[in-house]
Amino acid sequence: IAAGDILIREVKHWFKRDAPPQSHDLINRICDILKSPSSDGDDRAFYHHLTSLRLRLTEKFVLDVLNHTRYDLHSCLKFFDWAAHQPSFHHTRATFHAIFKILRGANHFRLIVEFLDGSDGFEGYRHSLRLCDALVIGYAVAGRTDVALQHFGHMRFRGLDLDTFGYHVLLNALVEEKCFDTVDVIHDQISARGFVCAVTHSILVKKLCRQGELDEAEAYLRALLPDDPDGCGAGLGILIDSLCSQEKFQKATKLLDDIKVVGTVPMDRAYSIWIKSLIGAGLLDNIEGFLQQISPLEGCEIEVVRYNSLISKLLKENNLGSVYDILTEMMVRGVLPNKKTMNAALCFFCKAGLVDEALELYRSRSEIGFAPTSMSYSYLVRTLCADRRVEQAYDVFKGAMDRGHFLGAKTFCILANALCWNGKAEMAKELVIVASERDALPKFLGGCKVIPALCDAGKVDDAILINELFNRSGVATTFGMFVSLIYGTIRLMRGDKAAKLIVRMQEKGYTPTYSLYRNVIRCVCAMESGDRSCFTTLLNYQLSRWEHKVGTYNLFIEGAGFAGNPKLARLVYDLIGRNGFTPTLDSNILMLQCYLKNERIADALHFFYELREKGEVKRRLYHVMIVGLCRGNRLDDAMHFLEEMKGEGRHPSIECYEVLVQKLCNRERYEEAVGLVNEFRKSGRRITSFIGNVLLYNAIKSKGVYEAWTRMRDVEEKIPEMKALGELIGVFSGRIEMEGELKRLDEVIEKCYPLDMYTYNMLLKRVVMNQAEDAFELVERIARRGYKPNERTERILDRARRILGNLNSRANLVRSGWDSRQGQLEY
Repeated sequence: IAAGDILIREVKHWFKRDAPPQSHDLINRICDILKSPSSDGDDRAFYHHLTSLRLRLTEKFVLDVLNHTRYDLHSCLKFFDWAAHQPSFHHTRATFHAIFKILRGANHFRLIVEFLDGSDGFEGYRHSLRLCDALVIGYAVAGRTDVALQHFGHMRFRGLDLDTFGYHVLLNALVEEKCFDTVDVIHDQISARGFVCAVTHSILVKKLCRQGELDEAEAYLRALLPDDPDGCGAGLGILIDSLCSQEKFQKATKLLDDIKVVGTVPMDRAYSIWIKSLIGAGLLDNIEGFLQQISPLEGCEIEVVRYNSLISKLLKENNLGSVYDILTEMMVRGVLPNKKTMNAALCFFCKAGLVDEALELYRSRSEIGFAPTSMSYSYLVRTLCADRRVEQAYDVFKGAMDRGHFLGAKTFCILANALCWNGKAEMAKELVIVASERDALPKFLGGCKVIPALCDAGKVDDAILINELFNRSGVATTFGMFVSLIYGTIRLMRGDKAAKLIVRMQEKGYTPTYSLYRNVIRCVCAMESGDRSCFTTLLNYQLSRWEHKVGTYNLFIEGAGFAGNPKLARLVYDLIGRNGFTPTLDSNILMLQCYLKNERIADALHFFYELREKGEVKRRLYHVMIVGLCRGNRLDDAMHFLEEMKGEGRHPSIECYEVLVQKLCNRERYEEAVGLVNEFRKSGRRITSFIGNVLLYNAIKSKGVYEAWTRMRDVEEKIPEMKALGELIGVFSGRIEMEGELKRLDEVIEKCYPLDMYTYNMLLKRVVMNQAEDAFELVERIARRGYKPNERTERILDRARRILGNLNSRANLVRSGWDSRQGQLEY
């Protein structure tokens, strides 16, 4: 990484050595025109754009463009067709052969055959190539050798003949289709016409290899060594490939060594194939092995694609050190890089964490003729996001879209989420809009956080817009997206939108949670004034979808109660009976809670009495009534219902006792509180943590709790735990001296009721009041017993620290005063 600056300079200088000529920029411009969609819907608009460039078409230039666009078949065919209709150019056999090979490579044999079978297929460029020659070459490349031979027979019958190019295309096609007998016939024709060359020898070697006669192929090549070294070199690569494919690597290596000794045979192609086979077989497990293989090959230029294949393999394994060694070796040996080399270098910089160097290489693309691939763009975007340089990543992503690259759903989500996490939700929104406009939105965006981020930022309308763009582009709205949108609208009190969203959510097959639906109903009720259309529409929709009708009504009663609208809740409650259903116990409880929570005590009492007259009052209704009255500060009414409940032989719930004891203590009605505790314990129930904590907390505040407790002697005699609890109350109120260490009082408390963190905080507070230095030991004891200290614990400890700090300050003052008096006496 320290050598990053030096490395990027060396790499840029290396790439500039192979900087493309000015025509390369022109070819890139042509490709952009061919790829760009027409704004007015005219599919042939590119004709006018290409014509406006005033290109000087030559065979070489057309072949360069076809080679550059060979992986984009649509663009390739568009350019070939456009060139065919230019008055200054006629397609040649080379351009025909090139387009036929491209179509064959893409397995579009049908297109070749349809083109050749069409009567008007060659109109516009027959003058540069005879129709009969084109038919033989075309059908041969398409693999229809039987038809090609028929047209060849018609030519010979008419006294016409193929040239050396046509003969060799036909000969190679016959070998590919394994028509070996016919190969010999055509070879005789080539020999008779004096067309034998290096290409002929390479095709014959391919024939022997396809027949499995590798020894004969080797003998054929060795026979060519004295008189035709070029022919030997042309077929050597084919034989080496066949030997390596049968894992005869030693024999292939020996053949290369033997032929290299001659010194006149071109070995580049053969060595390149050999290296490729070694890489594919995994025989080059490390960079040292690769360099050892190629270091003695001075004068033999290994194809750059072989280096690229090894670099790709090493990058997949994250072997970055070896990638660096390979790139360095290529620079030293003067290997001219190509597009794949440049893209591999960019991926290397990204994986190595050299972000600045990767960005510099990307920005120099026009200078060095670098055209990043989709994978390179993805690597760079992800690396910049990981380095929190999201704005630069956004620019790179837009640049990739401008050039027609689709970076995939994962890269899109990584960038969008990085923008959101770095507070750039607006840029993330623009990213989605731009991608949607260019029809480049991925179809699967389940992990995209744009919608939640916009909702969290309060931009719910923007989030809804993004969701609509997702839907138009075929992106399904996920459950999480719906939840974010709904809660976003709830925060803005937009109940109408929340209702529409939860309806759409269910139409998409999702089931909202209970709390989500309750919050939506609450929001709808809160925004309703005189018009209840939204509430009614949502209620009717749910009634049409859910089988449990009364459960649906109950949900809306609860939502109206949470929204503080008991009148609307009662309206829904009455609808149950009006529509032929019977309210359940849950319906009655929810309605009663609605009245009590909204402090409509009179309505609650009236509703309760109505139910009692109907004989529908259950134990749970008493519970709701008592707890609700306590929370509404109607303590006397709550005590009345408690006595009424006991008079009917019903046992009050634990929560009833807990809430009543707490409220009685808050009103300093300690005797009644202690009486309830006594009654609770006599019923056979154990004191709960809540009741015990309330008693001890109030004992710290007032001695009245202990005094009330001492007046109930019968409690202590019958129930031993109550005696221990009375002693604890005395200790906490300061009326009883603690025997033993106060910090171990939790063991005594545990015998009376279960401990919780609230209990420990009270005990800790009591310890700090008596012996602050023991507080920290008690906290360690709490942690050892598996309890987790909370914020209140920290506040109590801060108080202990301040007390200890004040004590130390006072001790220092006393000590300094004593020392000064001693000095005066000595003086």
